[in-house]
Amino acid sequence: MISLDSAGLPAQALGAAALPAGAAVGEFVLDALLAQGGFGQVYRAHHATTGRVVAVKVLHGELCSAPAAVARFLREAEVMVRVQHPHVVELVAWGTVDDGRPYLAMEFLTGTDLGRALATRGRLPVADALAIVAPVASALAAAHAQAIVHRDVKAANVFLATDGAGGARPILIDFGIAKLAAPDAAELTTSRQLVGTPVTMAPEQIRGGAVDARTDVYGLGVMTFHLLTGRLPFEDESPTIVQYLHAHARRPRASAFASLPAAIDEVIAKAMAIEPDQRYPGAPEFAAALAAAAASDPAAAAALAPRPAVGVLVEVRADDDAMADPDDALLADLEGLLPLAEARLTAAGYPVALHGGNLLLAARAIDGDDALARTGAIEVGRAVAAALEARPDRDPRVGFVCVVHAAVALCAGDQVRAGDLTDVAYWSPDPEVRGLVATRAALDGLPVVGAAVSDSRVWQVR
Repeated sequence: MISLDSAGLPAQALGAAALPAGAAVGEFVLDALLAQGGFGQVYRAHHATTGRVVAVKVLHGELCSAPAAVARFLREAEVMVRVQHPHVVELVAWGTVDDGRPYLAMEFLTGTDLGRALATRGRLPVADALAIVAPVASALAAAHAQAIVHRDVKAANVFLATDGAGGARPILIDFGIAKLAAPDAAELTTSRQLVGTPVTMAPEQIRGGAVDARTDVYGLGVMTFHLLTGRLPFEDESPTIVQYLHAHARRPRASAFASLPAAIDEVIAKAMAIEPDQRYPGAPEFAAALAAAAASDPAAAAALAPRPAVGVLVEVRADDDAMADPDDALLADLEGLLPLAEARLTAAGYPVALHGGNLLLAARAIDGDDALARTGAIEVGRAVAAALEARPDRDPRVGFVCVVHAAVALCAGDQVRAGDLTDVAYWSPDPEVRGLVATRAALDGLPVVGAAVSDSRVWQVR
């Protein structure tokens, strides 16, 4: 157990600023400040004798009087000592600066984190995603073998380190909130606090329950969805609603957002199962199943053909204040709204192409008279919106938007699978919009009476 005593730290440590170039930290000489944030500063440094270049992380002085902050800082060091793996950062040394602040010296990496790479490049091809998921799964397996649960697996916590050959070595980082299953491993939070990233955490984390290797499998499933689609499985303006969706909602299909073999949907859905015992037992099993699914139908994406299509999107829009402490009436209405919409849409000949937890998109490919098809979709949307307004036991805190849109879709026969139509983030209206609306693409040339709303992409349909 790594231990640096934070009691009795010198007073100057509490107000310490950035260290200057040339300062000595243990056996290392600082070259330059690389970054600083809320937790500490990171410097490029070199060993005074060997010249080896390292990254030195120093805890902020004002945090040294906070035992939880010091514990989190040292938790990462302990994990790196216990888990020596090519896809986990190597810890070179640790100790205290002259002013008493703890520091960690780690292997020096150049590159970028996966979250930034996705924001720049967008979704990844399956082969590129597998090349990241497999080594991260291996690193997680090594941690799990040491009874360590990461608890915050996400794209931002995978660093793509450039190597000499121009490739990238995925490195799993930020074990600061890792769970150490050992008798002397103190927890960093109370039982009422959530540990992890709210919009990606597993249901048991949201409930404050016990975590194990399957919690990281869930995070790996969420990250894989992100890699393959360029978006998270559940997205909403409110983190509270996203947490509700992780804990209760149907899992969305990655193939609705990208051209992927349908078998991949099943693998990700199993990794993201609400109950841990329904998931893969470990990260390697998930990675193996993902690779097998990717190879199961290599021609699936090629078989998709672009066709014009129309769709009706129904999205639940609940009040944030109500979601902070939902009661039984609100939850019952939340859980009943989308099934009612799905039943009406399916009966009208619009099968569900996308289910995103708090939304669903029902769509159909069209032939012949495009204007006639769009008019029909608007009438279906009108009927669905009326049924939702008249639903039994309607809770006034639960609203919805029903959006009619027309766009090109990638279709397998008549079934809408991916394409512009399923990229709902690009055409779904702003969160405050309610009721029945239609996009400009759906209304183009139609004699539909409507009114402008706050979001210029859509018009209210009367």
